[in-house]
Amino acid sequence: AGLHMQIGTGYLTKGLYPQALIELLKAEHLDPKNPLILNNLGLAYYVRGKTKMAEEKFRAAIRELPNFSDAKNNLGRVFIDTQRAREAVRLLSEVEGDLTYEAPEKTLSNLGMAYFEMGQYQKAEEHLARSLELRRDNCATANYYGRTLLEMKRLEQSATALDQAIEFCRNSKFEEPIYFSAMSYFSLGEREKSRARLQEL
Repeated sequence: AGLHMQIGTGYLTKGLYPQALIELLKAEHLDPKNPLILNNLGLAYYVRGKTKMAEEKFRAAIRELPNFSDAKNNLGRVFIDTQRAREAVRLLSEVEGDLTYEAPEKTLSNLGMAYFEMGQYQKAEEHLARSLELRRDNCATANYYGRTLLEMKRLEQSATALDQAIEFCRNSKFEEPIYFSAMSYFSLGEREKSRARLQEL
């Protein structure tokens, strides 16, 4: 089971999602209550857009290991993606208090996204900025940070932040910050820069 999990996790890291799922399902079959396997299987489903199945696996991982911060963090992200931001904040606040969790930037980013979805932009900005201090080049975090500044009408800062997000997101071909960068420049009255961004999009 451990071997299949290692192989599956390796595939997951390389973006080979079908192969990752095959290996992780084998691992689960051999050790169905292993929280690490369940969490990684949840991630494999999540990246394939199967949020309901991902949620089931993350919940199962937490049942087996109630203080499993990574599984809680991943479940929080599923809540955000399925318009359950309040549930996400409740769960992620538990994780934020875990000083032993090795990826606090993920929790801060997810909390920022959840607060953004709730329209609480000051709290969103605070959490996203703290996340970016820990990991500057995160595409999703940088995008939400720029969008938060745009919602707060801090237009020059949002344009700068979104331009940075564009660079961070280029490899993953995530285009949302290009659109919101265009909106920032449009709101600033810089029509040529706005037009250039829209043409790029």
